[in-house]
Amino acid sequence: MTDAFSDQLALAVDERVLALDPCPDPARLFGIRLRGDGFSLVPFWSGAAREIPVWLAPPDGCVGIVLDSAGWAAPLDADGSVTLRPSQHPRRRRMHQTCVVHGDDGTDVTVLRQDGDPPQVMRGGIGFVLDLMRACWANRRERVGADRGAALRAPGARLGTPPTPRAAGDRDPGR
Repeated sequence: MTDAFSDQLALAVDERVLALDPCPDPARLFGIRLRGDGFSLVPFWSGAAREIPVWLAPPDGCVGIVLDSAGWAAPLDADGSVTLRPSQHPRRRRMHQTCVVHGDDGTDVTVLRQDGDPPQVMRGGIGFVLDLMRACWANRRERVGADRGAALRAPGARLGTPPTPRAAGDRDPGR
């Protein structure tokens, strides 16, 4: 799949996740299933992202998985160190992150939103939580085959019309 398609998928999934009711847990995982000319999200785990079980597998029929999480972001100190928790920093900002892992190779695309800024789309992440997501994706019973991939890339295929995003303050799970 192309980078442009992966970005489009991640942005559409992000909009859908933002429209959901907040979860009391700090993070949740969904499977992505194709439905007609769009997709649906299938919840299958929630908790602290760093505690995603290494044995966890997505539901059958998924073409990708999504991690939804939110919290605080703050700038690093001038020397690159961190002296305060982001939630205690005087220049803290609320953030929301949607990370999508999909495809045979476990391609990752993250949409990061910070209060008042347009969404940033990033690829090629690293870290412990992403490693746990890739392990989950590798545990799937079904592999994304040519037929599923072709359905995602078909001319005119739509990812669904995303709902109107909520205002940043509307989605504060209290984390």
